[in-house]
Amino acid sequence: MRALVILLKWVFRIGVLVLGMALAFAYCSVYINPAITWIPAFLGLYVVPLVIANLLILFIGLLKRAPVTWISFICLLPALLFADLFVRWSKPDEVGPGPPLKIASYNVCNFQGYGKATRQETIGEIRRFLDRERIDIVCMQEFFQSDAVTIAELFPSFPYHCFSQKEQKSFRGNIILSRYPIQETGELPFPDNQRSCIYADIDFHGRLLRVYTTHFKSNNISLNAIVDRVRNYQETPDEIVQAHLRIREAFLIRARQVEIVSNHLRTVNLPFIFCGDFNDTPVSYTYHQLQKGLNDSFRYAGNGFGATFRYLWPTLRIDYVLYNQGFTIKSHETARVPFSDHYPVITELIVL
Repeated sequence: MRALVILLKWVFRIGVLVLGMALAFAYCSVYINPAITWIPAFLGLYVVPLVIANLLILFIGLLKRAPVTWISFICLLPALLFADLFVRWSKPDEVGPGPPLKIASYNVCNFQGYGKATRQETIGEIRRFLDRERIDIVCMQEFFQSDAVTIAELFPSFPYHCFSQKEQKSFRGNIILSRYPIQETGELPFPDNQRSCIYADIDFHGRLLRVYTTHFKSNNISLNAIVDRVRNYQETPDEIVQAHLRIREAFLIRARQVEIVSNHLRTVNLPFIFCGDFNDTPVSYTYHQLQKGLNDSFRYAGNGFGATFRYLWPTLRIDYVLYNQGFTIKSHETARVPFSDHYPVITELIVL
């Protein structure tokens, strides 16, 4: 019995050390380029579960009065600095006069529909939702329409649109839909030649502002399939192993993509808004590099949990609306609507 007690004490100590080091490396993911090492970026994906695990270890250690528990306590302290990236209870500052601009970022997952909804029913639901919310500009990722000519017919409330066409007859990718006239458009191509960042210069009540949207490299995994199998108590070791092997490549590609975008944004003199599916949490190199000098709408006006991915809620906030100093914020909402595997992020801004 004594030998078992000693063994359990050592197992607990090792657990404290391993979980504490994993959380510390996760914090480092915001500063370390995955091209140098991808391990911190990988652990950054799991920062919320790691915080929960360390809190559990801390609670057990305090009950047992284990001296080693101080490691968990110290490793948890920096989590306070990251907490408002995932959950907020805030009230926006007083905004000045001027017409509000309501913009949404929404990964629509090719309108493939969820539950029993067909593709056309899903498009109709999203169209009615955008009209009901009185959205002025919507940035969609994973948009698909088999006939590019008919794009304008899908959302008649938005007479202007901007996209980067990759195919002659159909269109798949990012699109900006606007109720206001688009003056100029542009594109920042990415090296993988699969995705890009697009932007549109929009005339908003006589003020020219720029809207960007992008969909950074995905992790090439089907979270939906893994979650469904876990729910059905099916084993998923092969899927999980293969998923993590593909994640490494995605980290490297996203780092190159965000470098292209960040370098470009530093040259822009217009008021601009940057929307997109980053495929990374706020504790990541991708978010940290892009958010420099910009405001995250959730951090200034969000309330509650900010998760934007319907599965594994509330840990995955991967869709964002960022803006520069040309705006003040009026409101932020993550709408819990079931039309995609993502939730739309809706932000209301005032142009200064």
